[in-house]
Amino acid sequence: MKRNTSFSQRHIFAKPIPKNDIYSVHRKSHRRFNKAIPQSWIDAAEAKGFALIDRVDNRYNLLLLCRQCGDLLIRPRNVVVDHRPECHSCIRLRRSKAAFAVGAELLSPHPNQTQYGYFRLSCGHIVARQYHRVERAAAGGHQLGCDACREQRYEQQAAKFGWNLIGDASSGKQGYRQYRHSCGHQQDVSVGNMFWGDTMCAGCGTGPTAQPSFIYLFQIDLPNLPVLKLGYSARPEKRLRQQLGIDGGIPTEILRTIAMPTGHEARAEEEACHRVLKAEAPELIVPKATFGDQINTQSEIYHAAAVIRIHALLDQIEAKRG
Repeated sequence: MKRNTSFSQRHIFAKPIPKNDIYSVHRKSHRRFNKAIPQSWIDAAEAKGFALIDRVDNRYNLLLLCRQCGDLLIRPRNVVVDHRPECHSCIRLRRSKAAFAVGAELLSPHPNQTQYGYFRLSCGHIVARQYHRVERAAAGGHQLGCDACREQRYEQQAAKFGWNLIGDASSGKQGYRQYRHSCGHQQDVSVGNMFWGDTMCAGCGTGPTAQPSFIYLFQIDLPNLPVLKLGYSARPEKRLRQQLGIDGGIPTEILRTIAMPTGHEARAEEEACHRVLKAEAPELIVPKATFGDQINTQSEIYHAAAVIRIHALLDQIEAKRG
C-alpha cells in the first residue's frame, strides 16, 4: 500500500448516475428493483449528504451516492429515513488522515475486532490499535507509542546498569518488568527506577550507594528567593528535574558536580560540608518554613550568598581526590 503524502479536502459529488439494470458496488453486483421511490426518501437521503440513486435487490434496499467522497453504498430504507447512514469510505479516509497526522499508515481493518485496525508506525513496526485512540492522538498532536520499541529502550537502559530485561513482571504489576542482574539474580523492578539505575539487587546486595555517585550544587531561583541546594545523587539531573518537586516554571541550574566512586563516599563528603556550613555560617541556612513546599526536601537549602563558601568546600574535596 502506497503511503499518501498529503490529504486534500474532498469535493462534493453531484453528477447523477444513470439508472441501470445491474449496479456494481464494491465488486458485487446488485439488480435493480423496479419500483417508484417516494420523494420523502430522496429528501431524507439528501439531508444526510447522500443522493438516492435507485432501489436494488428488494423493496427495502436503497443505492446511495455519498456526496462527500463519491462512493456508492447500499443501506436499508429505515436507516436512510429514520437514522443517519455511514459511508465507510469516508470513515476510512478520516482514519487514514488521523494515522498520517501521527506519522503512521492505516493498512487494514482487524479481521475479528471492528474497533481495531492494523497500522504501520513510523518505526516500521505493524501494530493493532483502536481507531478512536489513533484519532485522539492526532487531535492531541502526539505520536502513537510502539510496544516493541519501548521494550527495546527498556532493555538498552537496563544494560547500562548491569541488568538484562527478561519480560513482564512476575507479579503482573503495572509499570514493572522482570530483570536479571549480572550476578544471576532475577527480580521485578520499577521501569522508572531502572531508567535511572536506582535499584538494589536482592541477590548480591549491590545498590545505589555502592555505585558511582555525584556531589552536586544546584541553583534554584524561587520567586523573590534565589537559593542553593547542596547534596549527593547518582543522577543529579533526575534529582533536580523530578525528585525535588520544583515547579516547571522556576529557573534552575546545575552549578557543579563532583564525581565520586560510590554513594557512600559522596554522602560522607556532602555531610561534612553541611557540618562546616552549620558551624561557620548558620545564617546562610534557609529554614524549611521559608521555602515550604516549593522544594521537596527538609534541609540542605542555603541562601545564594553561600555560593563562594560552598565552592571552596567543593574545591577541597576535588583537591583531596587529586
